[in-house]
This record gives sequence, C-alpha cells and structure tokens, in this order.
Amino acid sequence: MTIAATCPRCLGPLRPPDLWSSQYRCDEHGEVSPYRTAVSSREQALRSLATSSTVPVWLPEPMPVHWYVSGIGWAGDDRTGPRASALALAGPCPLGGPAEMILVAEAPGVGLGAQLAGLAGPDPEALPGASEAKVEAAGHPTAMWPLAVRPDRAAFVGEARGVWLWLVLWPADAALILLEHLVLRDVRDAPELGERSFFGAVSEHLTVASSTVR
Repeated sequence: MTIAATCPRCLGPLRPPDLWSSQYRCDEHGEVSPYRTAVSSREQALRSLATSSTVPVWLPEPMPVHWYVSGIGWAGDDRTGPRASALALAGPCPLGGPAEMILVAEAPGVGLGAQLAGLAGPDPEALPGASEAKVEAAGHPTAMWPLAVRPDRAAFVGEARGVWLWLVLWPADAALILLEHLVLRDVRDAPELGERSFFGAVSEHLTVASSTVR
C-alpha cells in the first residue's frame, strides 16, 4: 500500500492527469514527478524498485551495525518509471541516541533530495572547493559535499551513476557515520540485497515536509 501521490518538492497535494495534461501538477511547482512512499509491503516495494527504477536504489552493504530499513519512497509515473528513489535507514547515532539517514538518487530537476534536506531546490547549487566526505557507490569512490541546512540535520550531495546522490541525516551528529567506510550498492544490480534487508519502525522524515533554508 502507498500513500496518495504528493509533490516531491513540497510534499503538497497534486492534481492528477486529465484531458488537458498527461502529467501530475502541483499548484506551486507545476508539472512534477508524483512522489509516493510505501506504508506497508515495503519488501515488495523494494523488489519493485529494483526492477523498475531508472535511477539507482542505494543500500549500504554491509549495513551499519544495528541499523535497519525504515522507509521507501520514489518519484515518477507509469510513463517515466521512478526518476527518484529514497531509502530511509535508522539505527544508533555514533554519539548515542537514535539516528536516521535517507539516501536519495534522483535525476536533475526532481527536487526530492532538496526537499528532504530542507533546501529550496530542486537541484544543489554549484559545489566549489574540495569535498568533505566520501562514500563508495557501485564500486567507485564518490565525493560528497556538505550543505548548509537546518541545525537539526546534516546533508551531503554528490553524483553517482550520472544522477544526484543525497545523504540526509538526523541529528546532525549522525554525520560522523561517514567517517566509517560507507559502501553503497545499487539494489538494481543485486536484488538479493532487498531480500536480505531487515525492516523496522516506519520513518516519518519521508512524508513530513521540511522547513526550507534560503
């Protein structure tokens, strides 16, 4: 089961396709890729994304100790297929307490990563200077640049497999997990990762609109 489609840029309601337009439309952002999250059968949703997504579906392999999958979202319609994927993970923060991380892969212009990070979007601005973090994505070292976001979170962005890769973490101290060797694999390449994934309590960050930092 999924929730009703919303705008990936503001999580607001959408007008569905009609006689005048074949695309979903947001009153604020115009034509957009409809965004949905799985509220049940998340295992099935992950399997479906592994075969239908036009962008990577990133999953840590191995998973950080005591972390689990807490949510799955995607943006796209039947014509385009998913043009963005979002995988939420939850577990212990390196400094204690609970933490959450959302991995987003998206084509330019979708705006989901910026919304989750709390930025105006839809795409990150120019990223000058040296990156401050790296992950391994699909076997390649991938530079990640920190973004200026609200103090309750940390956000990084880079590029992998020709599309944006966003990491958004709560609380901000959870960014310390990037000091470890975080290896991301694309579930499209390894469907067995989805079969082995452990699912836990559902994330709220995938469905609650972020206040925008301007």
